[in-house]
Amino acid sequence: MIVKMQVLYTEKKEGKEGNPEIIAEKVSREFKCKSDRIPPAYPCEKERLVIVIYEHYGSLDKKLIAFCEDLDKTRAENVALISLNKDGSSDVSDLKAIFDKHGVAISGVLGLEVKKGLFGAAKVTDDQCKAAVKFAEEQVKKLFETAL
Repeated sequence: MIVKMQVLYTEKKEGKEGNPEIIAEKVSREFKCKSDRIPPAYPCEKERLVIVIYEHYGSLDKKLIAFCEDLDKTRAENVALISLNKDGSSDVSDLKAIFDKHGVAISGVLGLEVKKGLFGAAKVTDDQCKAAVKFAEEQVKKLFETAL
């Protein structure tokens, strides 16, 4: 099955592999698709699905907001959001308003609880990575079933 999708992630700390990148690598490896940091080296073009993985501790990363503002139906039909946060919340109302304005559908949302302390967030567990891959599989199955 050919899957026209990308996995993108954002991290507030530059130069250090963090949780969003760890999850993005696992998901992109599973689907043999491109994984890139936001803003991506090449903008999305005619993607059926873009999976966005980000940390949501307080305010959203400005690069993430700018990227989402730039997405429209010609760049991505659907986005699936994986939010790493302190309580596993799947509230994406701040991003939903941006996507609604540009006609991009949110196909699904996964909230993963990753506690954060004084020195940063804990590392994601294997179970959390597996949950993210399973979520991505569900999104692909839902959106690409006509291609099977």
